Amino acid sequence: MNKQVEKKTVYNISQESILLAKKTRTELMEKGQITVICPKCQEHPEIITTPRGERTMVTCKCGYIISVDINL
Repeated sequence: MNKQVEKKTVYNISQESILLAKKTRTELMEKGQITVICPKCQEHPEIITTPRGERTMVTCKCGYIISVDINL
């Protein structure tokens, strides 16, 4: 029998990271632009939606701000 080994990726996401991701989403919906800046890499986070719209990700280049929502 074959046993599959599952790799689990665990991100240590801080509360500040989650709050910045929520603020990014809110600003984009309300104002149409993002003014949030990552404290680590000094870049604006990106909001990426999969082509079918199943998942929305907020992330910055360094990975400090990261949030994934499932939109089923």
